Amino acid sequence: MIEHFEHKSYEEQIKLLESRSMCFGNEASRDKAINSLSIVSYYKIKEFAKPFAKITKNGTEKIINYQNTKFEIVISRYYQDKNLRLNLLHAIEDIEVALKTKIAYVLGKSDLNGYGYLNFSKWCNKEEYCKHYLKYSENKFRKNLLVELRKSSNSEIDEKLKIDQSKYPPIWLAVNVLTFGQMVNMLELMSVRNLSKISNFFNCDNSELISWLKCINLVRNICAHNSNIIDFKFKTVPQLKDEWKNDLYELKPGVYSNRIALPFLIISYMMNKINPKYHFSDIVNSLDKLIKDDDTAKYYGFKSISTMESIKSKWNKKPRIRRRTR
Repeated sequence: MIEHFEHKSYEEQIKLLESRSMCFGNEASRDKAINSLSIVSYYKIKEFAKPFAKITKNGTEKIINYQNTKFEIVISRYYQDKNLRLNLLHAIEDIEVALKTKIAYVLGKSDLNGYGYLNFSKWCNKEEYCKHYLKYSENKFRKNLLVELRKSSNSEIDEKLKIDQSKYPPIWLAVNVLTFGQMVNMLELMSVRNLSKISNFFNCDNSELISWLKCINLVRNICAHNSNIIDFKFKTVPQLKDEWKNDLYELKPGVYSNRIALPFLIISYMMNKINPKYHFSDIVNSLDKLIKDDDTAKYYGFKSISTMESIKSKWNKKPRIRRRTR
């Protein structure tokens, strides 16, 4: 069946999905489905139904068969994904704040003073990057920082800029307006000595930290833009701790899953260093609702359902603390 892009009523959308072997049950279920389609778009539903779709071709025609999957299962996956995204963002925010704090502490200390961060030759890796590239990066950073400062509503920054009659605030204030990506770029440019002061806190080496943060930055962007995280495949697999390999599904010898289990292990590891009492079970329970057996465990990147049970047991044993409200 060729899908023509034309306006369809909610009932017509249901008939189209039914023609592709999606099940809607009785009239009450159909009414619920109509209500769902009025809130969550047809193409969003189609996105979350993709794992159930068997696609064949008849010449140039693509035929989609959802193999009698219930609509309730598909819409449930959407809300499970939403809950997971919100919970991941909460943890990522804490990681971001902690890293910015450490960047400010490292670059604001000793001979750099509060404004040395604006001179990349003072704190960047001059063995890895030539002076021309560092100067280019410095100019780009300054321009981007001015853009972020203009968008900022931080009264502390406004007051400091007025007092100093300066275009730029000291590092302790400047870090607060940086995006996650800009923060990662700063870390990537840091000298080995400076970056080690931060990576040591997380009990990892510099290359591990950078690879993890690039993964987290991608996860953050996916979550913040309401995209599908539970079905996402990461094109670049970050460096793995040996201990994580016991929990990840091994696709072939030495090659591990690039699904949601991967950033989950990274984020839980980093959060455990930042706040060992963090109530991570909200994220664990969101994942647990998706995993029904070994096959679904492997789909999401875990070795088996028993792996998920072990992870759930570990985090649910931790004392629950009240989350900060913002």
